[in-house]
Amino acid sequence: MQRTTKLAAAVLAAAALSTPAVAQADSIAYVKDGDVWLTTPDGARQYQVTFTGGYSDVSQADDGTMIALNGIRLHKLARDGAVLADFDTPVSDARPPGQRVFFGPYDPAISPDGRKVGYTYYYVGVSQSPTCMPPTCWTVNTEGGTAYTWSDRQTPWDEPQLGRHSGWRNPSWMDDENVMLSDPTHLPNRDVVFDRIGQAGIVQDWFRDRTQGNTHVSGGDMTRQRDKMAFAVGENDNGIRVYWIERWPTEFPPKIEQEYPLTCFQYGTATRVSTPTWSPDGGGLAWADGDGLRTVAVPAFPDGCDPSKAQQSSTLIVPGATQPDWGPADVPPARAPRPDPRVDPRPDPRRDPRTDPRTDPRTDPRTRQRGGSANPLGAKALRASRAGGVTVRLTAPSAGRLTATAHLKGRKVGAGAKRIGRRGAATVAVRFTAAGKRALKRGGTVTVKLAFKPARGAVKRATITARVTR
Repeated sequence: MQRTTKLAAAVLAAAALSTPAVAQADSIAYVKDGDVWLTTPDGARQYQVTFTGGYSDVSQADDGTMIALNGIRLHKLARDGAVLADFDTPVSDARPPGQRVFFGPYDPAISPDGRKVGYTYYYVGVSQSPTCMPPTCWTVNTEGGTAYTWSDRQTPWDEPQLGRHSGWRNPSWMDDENVMLSDPTHLPNRDVVFDRIGQAGIVQDWFRDRTQGNTHVSGGDMTRQRDKMAFAVGENDNGIRVYWIERWPTEFPPKIEQEYPLTCFQYGTATRVSTPTWSPDGGGLAWADGDGLRTVAVPAFPDGCDPSKAQQSSTLIVPGATQPDWGPADVPPARAPRPDPRVDPRPDPRRDPRTDPRTDPRTDPRTRQRGGSANPLGAKALRASRAGGVTVRLTAPSAGRLTATAHLKGRKVGAGAKRIGRRGAATVAVRFTAAGKRALKRGGTVTVKLAFKPARGAVKRATITARVTR
């Protein structure tokens, strides 16, 4: 059953009308150019969280910690970009598509308390039909589902407190224990169900929406007040449909019409949209389309669905942003510029900088790290942990390729590489091998050797040390 009303279609205008009136202590996490960012809800202030690239999705907990997808691995991030945990999942298979049956993780969503993560996975199975003759007996089945993991470590599917469910995708946390799932992978599954994690095989069916020619309901989000929902809809996920919840169901599937959500109104766009996300107070809604991150104001409907109370067109606040997630934590203060250690903050105008040893990086003692190893690249370890590896910041003299290796007591325990496109500040991530992580179980100090090969000229080398925490 699905309750219906006349949809008020609001076509997204290029010109912004107004910004949603929401608390500025909130923040929206998003991905842009492969890095994780934060913005205030009005778009007035952005903060870059990561600088290493490789990120494609992000979700934030109430305390501001984030889970971000980097390739086939999940990174738990602090607000300043520190990698608190770096781990894979049971579906994180790096083999070519023809050699693997599991694909994922996708759509990671962290619980409000920051302890658990839900993610989408896909499974491709090949079986033989008993009703045919070779060579047409093979059938390929694609299945999707949602699995759960602790937010700081790889978690098997048989973890009794978490588990998984096949048949639905796009997890959205209602609270720390209940998850809304949608976008079923096969019929007759309903569009939207609830999952209480840890109760294997048990889901609560809610509704299916085929009103106004809708073909399916994709990823969505519910307000914390449980009075409104929003989902991506349409054959190509090119619309955002808003629903009003008149009465919370007393059983699933509901037996009373008022316990089914009411389709209220819809925003349309020419391009595919991301999963929408509600502000903590339920008064603002955000999503991303082909242009970037958009927001609208959607106030409460105490007397029933009233499209006239909602903002009629969205506001583009961050061009180029993708995968937004709205949370109650504030955007951190702007980072203070880091001084260049090669430049004397108090230059002496009587000295020639071309011959002054204090300003020549080849002889400046400040460009030499502990142990006396030369550091002509001005390299410095920004952060180092056993799970996240070592992130090194340096100044590249030109475009080129940078390689880095980590050593513990003379033994190689990690490596990293990066192609740098231009002169200036750059970072490289050095990941520890499994054997290296075991050797660093109690922490320790590693030596990081850097080699920068420019397009022309000699290779420049640098060596630094980094204290690795457990």
